[in-house]
Amino acid sequence: MNPDRYIPDISAFDYFLALCYIVVFSFIAYAYYAKKSTSDPNFEYFMKAFYIKIAGGLGFMFLTVYYWGGGDTYSYFNTARDYLTFSLQDPEEGFRILRGSVENMNWYKYEFAFNRHNFLSTTASFTTVKITAIVNLFSLNSYVVSTVIFSGLSFLGVWNMYYLFCKIYPHLRKQLFYGFFFIPSVILWGSGILKDTITLASVGWLVYSFVNIILLKRKRFLSLIIIVIATVTVALIKPYILYVLYPCLFIWVQGNLKELITSNLIRQLIAPFIALSLIISSFFLAQQLSKSAGRYNLDRIETTMIGFQSWHTNVSESKHASGYTLGDMDFSTTGIMKKIPSAIAVTFYRPYLWEVSNASTLLGAIEGLVLLSFSLWLVFKFRLKLFRLIFRNSDISFLLLFALIFGVVVGLTSYNFGALSRYKMPSQMFYVIALILIADKTNLLPKKGKK
Repeated sequence: MNPDRYIPDISAFDYFLALCYIVVFSFIAYAYYAKKSTSDPNFEYFMKAFYIKIAGGLGFMFLTVYYWGGGDTYSYFNTARDYLTFSLQDPEEGFRILRGSVENMNWYKYEFAFNRHNFLSTTASFTTVKITAIVNLFSLNSYVVSTVIFSGLSFLGVWNMYYLFCKIYPHLRKQLFYGFFFIPSVILWGSGILKDTITLASVGWLVYSFVNIILLKRKRFLSLIIIVIATVTVALIKPYILYVLYPCLFIWVQGNLKELITSNLIRQLIAPFIALSLIISSFFLAQQLSKSAGRYNLDRIETTMIGFQSWHTNVSESKHASGYTLGDMDFSTTGIMKKIPSAIAVTFYRPYLWEVSNASTLLGAIEGLVLLSFSLWLVFKFRLKLFRLIFRNSDISFLLLFALIFGVVVGLTSYNFGALSRYKMPSQMFYVIALILIADKTNLLPKKGKK
């Protein structure tokens, strides 16, 4: 039986158990909120954000079970559940598998891996199964409860990134709250049992930790530990995110270091050395990540991109899903450059309303229309001054640089609106936050709470 199609057992008890977990988590969250909110106004939307993420996870679960009737989430949960059962029967071997890598695994010797050999052959799937198995241990192997826990873990990562931006822009707490927690597709796809939920939370933790160390100079040791854990997690699941994120983070660091130096002469003298050191660091980091990235190795990236396109096109044709095309693709530098505008358009503004074929694409089309309208309004508002504004603000530059580069990557490779809605989440969230920071310069956003 295909594990993608096998619906996990869900009973009334699962929903009752999930309700109990939500109540317990709510008490813990509220106790933390009550303690922090008295002295920190940035916690104003903490409970609302928490419940939005829980609702997003449950919404994704309901759609998966009662509308789509299948998906990758079943594969992760079912495989993790069976692996956990095996581990409880044979703890020593189960722990050996937990510590192992796909390269030295003989899946044919394990009954829980029956019909899952291809699924478990990639590091990304294997890592996601391990994480899901740990979650299942606490959820008592309940699919509904595991979804709630995944939602909570995603909330922590996204909330901490939101919180740090509130520290920098306290007068934009409400607007940033909408940007981080009110993008419907990000709430849905970023809260369930999926690889994308794990990587989205990890990206949030990475940005949070970098801001702590570089800008706020707080919790440096803890932040360094978080950076290591989050980096390893993303590297094992979707290393191509780090290929884009780390260079952008280093450029952001350079911009902020220059701003922290008050002397123009010293700033001009050391700027080239800072830039050179960050470029070299980015290069060697990319090389090290590439060595252990499997099919995402930089030397194989063209083959991987072609494979993604082919796979998602086949899925679209075989399952009547919503595919798209950017025309004939030439993977030379010139060929990719020519497709950049189309890739950006498909990532942030498509599907267009006339391309809607189901409920999922309708949601994406509405989001795209809102983003396109917001973007055009800012372009007409600032005109050529927009570029000067972007380059003068290191935060906006960082957010847009990551959003656009990553948006191009996923736009070129997805070729399916369903897959694209998951893959583009980090770039979509960064793009919306950048637009909010730009809109703040129009003086039309409320300034309530500004310090």
